[in-house]
Amino acid sequence: MVNPVIFPQQVREWCRIDDTAEDALLETLIATAQEQAEAYTGKVFLPMECPVSVKQAIAIFVADLYTNREGKTVGEATFYRILSPYRVSVL
Repeated sequence: MVNPVIFPQQVREWCRIDDTAEDALLETLIATAQEQAEAYTGKVFLPMECPVSVKQAIAIFVADLYTNREGKTVGEATFYRILSPYRVSVL
């Protein structure tokens, strides 16, 4: 992912993380969440054109991945529900 639509600072605020010690991890989780959003919707999201709700879905998914590192995610349903209107249907 070359163009992240959200940045570690935004995720730190969302997750209430006070320092930058885990920014490398957050960058990886952001890339993972954005790739998942793009794969699910069939769209590529660019920073200046990305809808706020998509950015929020990515932040929610990153927070879920950060908090639940064992893979027991709980925020996936919210992530997909927010992204559903942006999904491109392929017949």
